[in-house]
Amino acid sequence: MYSNNNIGYQDNQSSEGAARFNVSGKLTLREQVACLFDKHNRLTAEEACKLLNKPEISVKPRLTELKKEGYIKNSGDKVIGKWGTSITVWEKVI
Repeated sequence: MYSNNNIGYQDNQSSEGAARFNVSGKLTLREQVACLFDKHNRLTAEEACKLLNKPEISVKPRLTELKKEGYIKNSGDKVIGKWGTSITVWEKVI
């Protein structure tokens, strides 16, 4: 189910109440991630998660959305992440 502001919620009163609570002025997670790139210009998914205090499973899809919109792009740079793997550095498209 969705509120008038397109905020999804489960079919119960608590969930619906949370979706409708103080909607004006709230930023979606996608908007929060976009704001990070306005401020920092270049970030990895790990850095974005740490700055927002959100799990990667929530943030990584927002990076994909922003990439598809042309808001951010792959910088071509990689760094070693916390698990020892090579991860992408994303940058804001100017």
